[in-house]
Amino acid sequence: MRSWRVPYPKFGNGPCLARVGAIAARLGVDLAAFGRTGAVIVGSNGKGSTAAMTAALLGAHGPVGLFTSPHLLRLNERFRIDDEDIEDAALAQHWARVEEAVAASGEEENLGGFEFLFLIAADWFAARGCVHTVWEAGIGGRLDPVRLIAARVLALTSLDLEHTALLGDALEAIAAEKLGAASRGARVFAPRFAAALQAHLAELAAAQGVEIAFTAPLAGDTALPGAFQQDNAALALHLAQALAPVSAAEVAQGLARVRWPGRLEVLARAPLTVVDVGHTPAAVAAARAGFAALAGDRRPRILVCGASQDKPVASLIAALAPGFDVIVATRARHKGAPEAQVAAHAQDANPSAEIIISPSVAEARDAARARAGGGAIFAAGGLFLAAEFRCVHLGLDPATLAFF
Repeated sequence: MRSWRVPYPKFGNGPCLARVGAIAARLGVDLAAFGRTGAVIVGSNGKGSTAAMTAALLGAHGPVGLFTSPHLLRLNERFRIDDEDIEDAALAQHWARVEEAVAASGEEENLGGFEFLFLIAADWFAARGCVHTVWEAGIGGRLDPVRLIAARVLALTSLDLEHTALLGDALEAIAAEKLGAASRGARVFAPRFAAALQAHLAELAAAQGVEIAFTAPLAGDTALPGAFQQDNAALALHLAQALAPVSAAEVAQGLARVRWPGRLEVLARAPLTVVDVGHTPAAVAAARAGFAALAGDRRPRILVCGASQDKPVASLIAALAPGFDVIVATRARHKGAPEAQVAAHAQDANPSAEIIISPSVAEARDAARARAGGGAIFAAGGLFLAAEFRCVHLGLDPATLAFF
C-alpha cells in the first residue's frame, strides 16, 4: 500500500482555470465532453454523500467515474469507478502523465493540489471511457476546476460559512461562488432554503442564465443515516434522472447499497461507535441529531471531540457538546486545535458533562471505550479527528495519514 503525497500546495499560486484547461489539452482530455453526461456537486456540506448517491443511481448505466474530496485513509479514495478506488498502479500511471503535462506547460510553480488531483481524475476517467462522471467541487465553484466540465446539471447541497478567506464571509457571497460553477443554460437542483436566501439564489441563477429548482426531501429510507440525507438523496435522484433513464428499481437498489465512510459511519455496535466528518457548526449539529437517533436510549453517551485550529472552534464545540454525559477532548495530529482549548469550550457548552482531556486520538478512544459500558460513543468535530479515530479503530497507524 503506497502512501501518496501531493507535490503541490493546496491552492497553488491562486486558483486558475486557464492553466488547468491548458494542461488538460496537453493530456488530450476534453473536459467539456464530461459535462454532457456528467454531474457537478457544489455546496458547503453534503457534497460527498450526494455525489456517492448520484454515482450509485447511475451504476446500471456506467461505467461511472466519481471524483471526491477529501479522503479518510488513502488518497486513492478520491478517485473511483463503479465503487472501486483507483489502484496504485493506475494512479502512478496517471500521476506521471499529469506531472509531465504540468512540466511541459511550465506551471510547476503555480499549480494547486486540488487542480492536480482533478486532472488525474479527468485523465483516468477519459482513459477508462466512463459513460457518466460525478464531480465534487473542492474550491467553492466559480474558481474550481469542475467549472471546466461545463456540466448541464449540477446540485447545490447546502450553504454555510466556510473557507471565508476564499469564498467570502456572508452566505450571499458564498452562494454566488458556489453557483459560479454552473455554465449558462445549466440546471441546478438545490434543497429548500430560508425564503430570503432562496430568493437570492433565484436572482443569482437568473443573472447567470441558469435554471434553478428547489427540491423537496426524498420520502423513504436511504442506506446513509441522518435526516439530512433525505435532501441529499432528492438531489442525487434529480441529477441521475436528468442524465439517464433511471428506473424505480434502480433507484431503490442504488440508494440501498450506497456507502459513504465518515458520514455518521457506524464503526462498531458494542459499544455503538459512530464517526462523522462534519466541519461546520451546522454540519456537526445535524450529525449530533443523527447520532442521537442512532443511539436511542443508550447511556452513557460519550463524545470524543476535537476541531481543526483553522475552524471556528468555539462554535463547533458549542454545536456538538450538548446531550453528552462524558466528553473526551483531544487533538488530531493534522491541524488539531489544542485539547485544553477544546475542553474549555466543551465545559462551557455542557457544564454537567464529565470532561476528560486526552493528548492523542488513540488515548481518547481508549478513555471513551473504558467508560462506555452499554452506551454509545460519537467521534466528531472535523475531518481530521474523524479520520484519525477511524484509522486507530481499524488498527492502523495514524502516522501514515497524509493530507494537504
